[in-house]
Amino acid sequence: MTKSKKMFTHEDDLPVLGLDPYIELIQASSSSNLDQEQAKLGLMLLWLSDYVLDAMDIELAPFGITESKIDLLLLLTLHDVRRATPSAIAERLGITRASATSMIDWLEKRNLVIRNHSKEDRRKIYVSLTDEGRAFVANILPTYWASCASSMVDLEPEERKVFEKLVNKLLKSMQRKLKVER
Repeated sequence: MTKSKKMFTHEDDLPVLGLDPYIELIQASSSSNLDQEQAKLGLMLLWLSDYVLDAMDIELAPFGITESKIDLLLLLTLHDVRRATPSAIAERLGITRASATSMIDWLEKRNLVIRNHSKEDRRKIYVSLTDEGRAFVANILPTYWASCASSMVDLEPEERKVFEKLVNKLLKSMQRKLKVER
C-alpha cells in the first residue's frame, strides 16, 4: 500500500490518505469482474454525499437540528394534508422504523411534531407538524436552501446542467434499485 502522508496535528489523529490507497485496496480486494473505475467513482460519490451532509449539519447547527431531522420535517410539511404513519415515514426516508421512531421522539420532545391516534383504529398512530413545527420549518428553510445552493457554487452553468442530468440519472437508478422515491 501507498505510504500515507503525515498530515495531522495531534498524535491521536489519523493521517490523511487521499484516494490512492483506496484505489489500491479496490484493486487488491475486488472480484475480477468488477469495473474498478466504477467502484472508485462510487466511493467518491459516497465521500461527496458525506461531505454534503456534514456541511449541511454545520449550517443547521445554530438551529439545534440535523439534516436527517429536517428531512422528516420537510416530508411532513409537503404531505401536511395527508396523515403520515411512522412506518410510512421510515419507508419514504429509507430508514428503519426504529430510526424514524427515534427522530419522531426527538422532534416531539421539542414540540415540532405530535402523534395522534386514529379515530378509526386506536392502534394506528399518525404524525403531524405542530404550529411550532411549521414555524420552525419556515424559519430554517432559507438557511437550508442556501446551504443546498452553496454545494454548487464551484460549478459553471454548463457544468451544472451536465451535473443535473447525471444526478437525475443516478437518482432514478437508485430509486429503482431501492424501490423507493421521494
